[in-house]
Amino acid sequence: MRTQIKPNRYVFHVSHPAYRLRIQKLGLFKNGLKNGNIPIGVYAHNVKTLPNYDWYPFVLFGEVDEELVKLYNNEALNAYDYWRIDTFAIDNKWFVDDAARADFSIELGYDPRNMYIYTDSNVTPTAIQLFRFQNDIYQEYRGVSGAFHIRNSGEFRAFR
Repeated sequence: MRTQIKPNRYVFHVSHPAYRLRIQKLGLFKNGLKNGNIPIGVYAHNVKTLPNYDWYPFVLFGEVDEELVKLYNNEALNAYDYWRIDTFAIDNKWFVDDAARADFSIELGYDPRNMYIYTDSNVTPTAIQLFRFQNDIYQEYRGVSGAFHIRNSGEFRAFR
């Protein structure tokens, strides 16, 4: 039985950067694999916090691309793409991902309730925006009094 949910306005889908260009051009497609009790859909995180190791695929470290992670100083969170989905921009129905909820509650030690969700429809490119942890970008600027400043842009923000 599926439990329908009204998601936050913005939810996040995590993907490998190898899929970035395809996703930018075509959007997010529901997966085509029916694996036991895992429904076909586009999966997302329904939280208002920054990405962390409670998110899939990080909650199961065997699922991350170890070679990719090495390129980012072993910081898995920095290695992946985060697609922000504007749920107000699409007319998709969203459901609680009970399989992830059950599996990950063991790993997490608590019930993640409505954190893991999915839609059984594709997500158009007009409803998504790429976000990343951008730790290697600095902005230089001159302050009001003429002092020179450097601002670290190492934060989770829209990717440019």
